[in-house]
Amino acid sequence: MGRQFGAAMGMMNGPNELLHSLSELRPGEAKRRFRKGIFEDFATKGPFGHCACAYCGQWNEKLTIDHIVPKSKGGPHFAKWNSIPSCLVCNASKGSLPVFEWWRPTQFWSEEREEVLLAWVYANSFVSAHTDLCNWEAWCEATQRTLPIHEDNKKGARLPLLAMYAA
Repeated sequence: MGRQFGAAMGMMNGPNELLHSLSELRPGEAKRRFRKGIFEDFATKGPFGHCACAYCGQWNEKLTIDHIVPKSKGGPHFAKWNSIPSCLVCNASKGSLPVFEWWRPTQFWSEEREEVLLAWVYANSFVSAHTDLCNWEAWCEATQRTLPIHEDNKKGARLPLLAMYAA
């Protein structure tokens, strides 16, 4: 079971998926298409229908891709659930901090944008709502990775992502 999780956590929906499915033949094009897909698919949009920063909502400047769980903390590099559009200011100020510890105290945090981010993580995660949460937590512990969303908020404890959607 650990191998199954390991393969899926790191590369699901990443550039290699495009190469192996023969959607793209060159690695560079696969990476560009993967990045472009993040900007096109993310729900927060500017007034002309183009992508906006997931954190502050800015749409009129160049966007980068930020890792929700930083690579330095075990977050996968090419996992769509872990990659979101971010303006340069937000990406640089977040650095390797946990997303909610950095984001919630800011003036531009909003509950609506947080729900969009959580929906993005859930929709692009390989883990279905029927996966037993303790198995996923055990895998994360065994591989020394963190769950994508597990920080506490000021209103009370936030449940791990899958617990929110489990029936």
